[in-house]
Amino acid sequence: MLTTVPLSKYCDLSGEDKKAVERRIERGHWIKGTHFFKPANVRERWVDLLAISDWARSSGSNS
Repeated sequence: MLTTVPLSKYCDLSGEDKKAVERRIERGHWIKGTHFFKPANVRERWVDLLAISDWARSSGSNS
């Protein structure tokens, strides 16, 4: 099972806009080393799908 993907692939899979993800990172909602990371010698950030799933489940409304 693939648990980490490049940010561009995450956006393709989720339908989210890359700018929305970047704002989430800038505002500290996604934490480097937990929700995303930047591998050495790779231009793009990678996203941890399991951590993002946990974040989405715990940060949403209870409705």
